[in-house]
Amino acid sequence: MTPRLEWLHATPSARARNTPALLFVHGAFCGAWCWQRYFMPWFAARGYDCWAVSLEGHGASSGRDCLSALRIEDYRRNLVATVDHIGAAPIMIGHSMGGFIIQQYLAQASLPGAAFLASVPPQGMAAATMRLMTREPDAFLKLNLYQSGRYAMGIDDLRALLFSPDAPDDDVGTLLLHGQQESERATMDMALPALLTFPLSDLPPALVLGAADDLLIAPSDVEATANHIGVKAEILPQMGHMMMMDTRWEHVALRLLRWLETL
Repeated sequence: MTPRLEWLHATPSARARNTPALLFVHGAFCGAWCWQRYFMPWFAARGYDCWAVSLEGHGASSGRDCLSALRIEDYRRNLVATVDHIGAAPIMIGHSMGGFIIQQYLAQASLPGAAFLASVPPQGMAAATMRLMTREPDAFLKLNLYQSGRYAMGIDDLRALLFSPDAPDDDVGTLLLHGQQESERATMDMALPALLTFPLSDLPPALVLGAADDLLIAPSDVEATANHIGVKAEILPQMGHMMMMDTRWEHVALRLLRWLETL
């Protein structure tokens, strides 16, 4: 059965350049809404046709009733359906799990460009999980309890785990309000080294960004993604994992814009 997907669309008032559309792909526990707060209106105001998809089981897409069984492969197919809906291959910009899904998409299809923000590396989350468990055991426990529905995260919890210390309550509260559980199967798919990795030939232009203060995806994970793609990783200072919503989100947007202007 074909899932019903939620697509958010921000149409530019005037196209600055004849460029492909941008497709924003969210990470775990989120939905298309995480791009709507800042990134979509910002890039639309600069002439880019902006789309964001809520993956199956997320946001207003169907599949909540079978969320725990959804696989990374299901999410990859959601991207295929979204490209069909847009009508032409977009430049994909993926955050965290979203970056990992784009990697799987690139194993079977091409894109005019791909940007990875704090992306899960091709090797999966095993190293990142072990690092969080040993270095931040309290945060590791709270995250796992939250995933199982046995712990209600507060603003201070979320800020410490995913944002900069100076992130405003309103921004953290948006994630607190709209955040959700993630598929257990998809989480397992990312826990082990990825068996399906995209080839190193015929890759699109790519940008790989990380956050210096990210507790989940460390600079070493970002570098692993960049090394696999064959580009140089860039680590942005004073920033937590939620790069598109954190205090200095515009620093990320400006770096993305400079890269887009080279395509």
